[in-house]
Amino acid sequence: MPAVKKTSRKVLIKLHRWTGLLLLAFLFIAGFTGAAISFRGELERIINPHLFVVEPGSKPRPYAEIITTVESRFPDAIASMLRLPKRSDDALLVSLRPKQASGMENSTRFDQVMVNPYNGKILGERNTTQFVLSRTNLLPLLSRLHSSLFLGKAGILIMGWCAVVWLITLFFGLTLSWPAKSHKLASWLSVLKVRLKEGNYKINYDLHQFASVLIFPIMVVVSFSAIYLNLAEVVTPITNIVAPVTPIPHITSKSPLPVTGIACSVDDAIGVVQNTFPKASVYSVYRDVKNGVYNIRFLLPGDVSPYGNNYAYISMANGQVEHVKLTETGSAGDRFINWMRPLHSGKAFGLFGQLAVFLGAISLCAICVTGLNIYIGKCTHRSPTAKV
Repeated sequence: MPAVKKTSRKVLIKLHRWTGLLLLAFLFIAGFTGAAISFRGELERIINPHLFVVEPGSKPRPYAEIITTVESRFPDAIASMLRLPKRSDDALLVSLRPKQASGMENSTRFDQVMVNPYNGKILGERNTTQFVLSRTNLLPLLSRLHSSLFLGKAGILIMGWCAVVWLITLFFGLTLSWPAKSHKLASWLSVLKVRLKEGNYKINYDLHQFASVLIFPIMVVVSFSAIYLNLAEVVTPITNIVAPVTPIPHITSKSPLPVTGIACSVDDAIGVVQNTFPKASVYSVYRDVKNGVYNIRFLLPGDVSPYGNNYAYISMANGQVEHVKLTETGSAGDRFINWMRPLHSGKAFGLFGQLAVFLGAISLCAICVTGLNIYIGKCTHRSPTAKV
């Protein structure tokens, strides 16, 4: 990349400055919350061990029995999804939804319960959608603040378009930092040098440039994946033009539920998946009672997501497999989309990826602070009072 001409540089400086100031608050929130939730699972166990860590027993209770216990405790609710324990000492997470729009009077305060899978005891409840300041709700609160600012669909769109502008201004910043003799290592070392004895302004300027250049690849990956995660309705049709994306199937059981109710239990459905795919590790089960199917998400060797990108739809009426969606048979567009969330969280590359995203998020906060200090320093330097 050649050095930028003087006129072009002035334009880029203004674009980088004003887009940065426009995004400042949003990026700081994204960085602060992103650093925390990059290790969400691990932090849940540390902050709320009484809810997420259990004493392993000899044999877990049947999931159907646990569902009955939960729905008996909260009669106006349906246990809509189970997130299965990954470790022997993990709690079982059960998501709830109201039976009717006006119902669920006893459980409006929460939508998720944690259950000991060995004895069926309900360990606690929490609301993952409302702004609740408590230790129990800390991680869901930070996660929703990160993705939508607690503004619902509008917040998701705001953060999505902020990611678009952020991705653009990242390249503005890299262009401004690009040394004239980029083929020489010494030139890059001067870009990454921090002058600690030349005043606050130069310290902030150098730290801003140092952090921005150092984590540039991480920020590009995170901003690009954020665009898809928040603007999927915009990105998916564009992706579909280049590489076809398999639409989300609407699966209804071909066999009606018997009068006596659900014939195939959750445990039976999980057994069907594990018999069909012996190497499968089931992550979650969604109970679609309306359409009479279980939507089971599972992990297979080679999946980029630690949660799996494979789905099996099992009939509640007879346990038949109604539909299967596998990563290995997906289109190029499907594989591209499957990478987005694991890339954004860093989990695509295991612990190393999570650490990279964590350090990138912390650095983003520092970039926001130093960027603001640079702007304040410029304004102070130009003010009549400062000149006097």
